[in-house]
Amino acid sequence: MKKIFSSFCLCLSLFAADEYRAQLDGHIVIPSESFINAPEDAPEILNSTGKFAQQQKNNITIPFKKQALQGHSGVKYVGDNMYWVLSDNGLGTKKNSLDSMLFIHKYFFDFTQNTYKHLQTIFFNDKNKKFPYPITLESDKSRYLTGADLDPESFQVIDGNFWVGDEFGPFLLEFDSTGMLKEIFEVSLNEEVLKSPDNPTLTLPQPNEEKPLYNVKRSKGIEAMASSQDGSKLYLLLEGALYLNNTFENEKDKNFLRIIEFDIKNRKFTGKSYKYFLENNAHSIGDFNMIDENYGLIIERDDTEGTKDKACKIQNQINCFKNPANFKRVYKIKLDENNNVAQKIAYIDLMNINDENKISQKPLVNGKFVFPFFTIESVDIVDATHIIVGNDNNFPFSSSREPNKADDNEFILLEVKDFLNAQ
Repeated sequence: MKKIFSSFCLCLSLFAADEYRAQLDGHIVIPSESFINAPEDAPEILNSTGKFAQQQKNNITIPFKKQALQGHSGVKYVGDNMYWVLSDNGLGTKKNSLDSMLFIHKYFFDFTQNTYKHLQTIFFNDKNKKFPYPITLESDKSRYLTGADLDPESFQVIDGNFWVGDEFGPFLLEFDSTGMLKEIFEVSLNEEVLKSPDNPTLTLPQPNEEKPLYNVKRSKGIEAMASSQDGSKLYLLLEGALYLNNTFENEKDKNFLRIIEFDIKNRKFTGKSYKYFLENNAHSIGDFNMIDENYGLIIERDDTEGTKDKACKIQNQINCFKNPANFKRVYKIKLDENNNVAQKIAYIDLMNINDENKISQKPLVNGKFVFPFFTIESVDIVDATHIIVGNDNNFPFSSSREPNKADDNEFILLEVKDFLNAQ
């Protein structure tokens, strides 16, 4: 038995879940300083990155001479050791990411040898002028999209097209296999359009005017997105609770996030949604993929980073972690059609992973493999016994393995048979 404990009394928590052990079966490390060239038809501004964020962080100097691969915010296994991996908007905000290109990568991951090959990068563009607002490269014929236009955080591949969830709008976007934007959808729930402070329709008011209304907190838009097994539905998961009627959506002191259903065939939101309850109102989610028609995987985590063996012991100590990683989990959930809730069935603790076969390429902590990253934003099922999990290294801003050292991009293969079989 690999279950750690059972929840014997449902009265303790309506959303109690069992913990299961995870075994490390593979560990791939992509160096933090991994870069690619902009396409040949890209304007000069895109030949380097970070010109609007000049600084030094974690011993890395910005700007970079090329485009940084960094910021993996979603993964999808497509068979034969092939994985699509999405990168986010670049350096975190609109104003510092004008020269960061938006793209998705195809990788070959060999977890038996813990090696990888970067096979392809597809750069997102708006050559058909489908985006209804001005873009950074509005007058350039390439019309490549940048991190000042969108913040892609989640995706699915359906019939060769990329469906991408954005945080700035938030928007749902459809790109073709070449990366060209085909259509953009405003995200809505119960016929109410969802808007974040970064929505391009919103502007600062005059001193005597009312401020614009928005119901999605900045950087809490469509962080994760799953699809039904037949590819007919998308399930868009917000990173933060909606702000409605002057409060965040909440029941019995627990904030909940919305999983919003989209019908691909009819190309519209159905009005149906599920509630995902956070363990702590300060938590966020990282990624979401379905296992089958009813069950899925969701990353839930706090905003801490670092390993406890390098925790600061005294005030003002340097080269240590002031607030080491604490809550980093992957939950197995069931979409409850009767109550419209994403019911938590089981979880694995990413800070407590067994490494009996000595696979880890990073130091263990008290005999355990840990995944101590501030943002863990990729999870998908690989087969009946394994899942893949990856971090967003926020290059060069996150330092979770070593204090003051930029994180690498890491992908781990976890054997979690009992977890996946939990009901």
